[in-house]
Amino acid sequence: MNRIILIIGGLLIAAMYTGCKDDDPEPTPYDNASVAKGGIMYDKFWSTEAGFNQSDVNIAKFNASSDFFRCKQCHGWDLLGSAGSYINRAPKPNRPNVSGLNVFQLTKNKTPQELFDGMKKTAGRRDISYDLSTYDPNTNATAGDQMPDYSQLLSDAQIWDIVKFMKEGAFDVTHLYDGTFTGTYPTGSASYTNVGKDGNSANGATFYAANCAGCHGANGTQIQMENMTVGQFIRSKPYEVHQKVKYGQLGSSMVGEFDITLAQMKDLYKACADENSFPN
Repeated sequence: MNRIILIIGGLLIAAMYTGCKDDDPEPTPYDNASVAKGGIMYDKFWSTEAGFNQSDVNIAKFNASSDFFRCKQCHGWDLLGSAGSYINRAPKPNRPNVSGLNVFQLTKNKTPQELFDGMKKTAGRRDISYDLSTYDPNTNATAGDQMPDYSQLLSDAQIWDIVKFMKEGAFDVTHLYDGTFTGTYPTGSASYTNVGKDGNSANGATFYAANCAGCHGANGTQIQMENMTVGQFIRSKPYEVHQKVKYGQLGSSMVGEFDITLAQMKDLYKACADENSFPN
């Protein structure tokens, strides 16, 4: 009798275990997506760092008209579009208008699937065959200002990577600095104060010494970025620095600190905002 009870008990436990396993959902494409790769692709999806096929037939076109394909050109490093840091980034024959869409807020109100569907849609999207040399922001801007037809350019997995970056990997820049935007696009103006906000300067200096000083120097003057020191760059372009720190400076030896937290980023900003420690 005891043996029968043990057998029945074992069968019940096995059934319960099997049932639990069957109830576990399979990972979705969003679950499998990479925030780090998505952040790199937001900057330049066809970069080697993104793992893009460098033999792709469209590489030459991407490079020749890069601002018409980079997400950051139309939506800004801060994802705020024309109401943010790019409020004065006017179009030129070689770059389109900045979008009026606040992508950062949009991603908070949309599901991953909705964002994926929006990126992959073809209606109202610019076909890869469009001749971008005809773009004129004053007379012929419609097609050039459209989002590229990413269904032609990216795999589903690559689109999911960008979606995951937008949902989970993009910083809320209001935690990093105070931005003041006046006027309207494309002739507005932007100014930045309180860089680093409530960050800890000492912790930021420690992070910088461990992760940045080897290349940029102890006070950030060893490598010039757009003819600016580290301190000058972070005080002038705080809307861009977080992207380069977390996802790297593409095409250089500066790889991303993919695991950096918001607190660490604030600390780093706070430290580098000090003109005495990080001079112009």
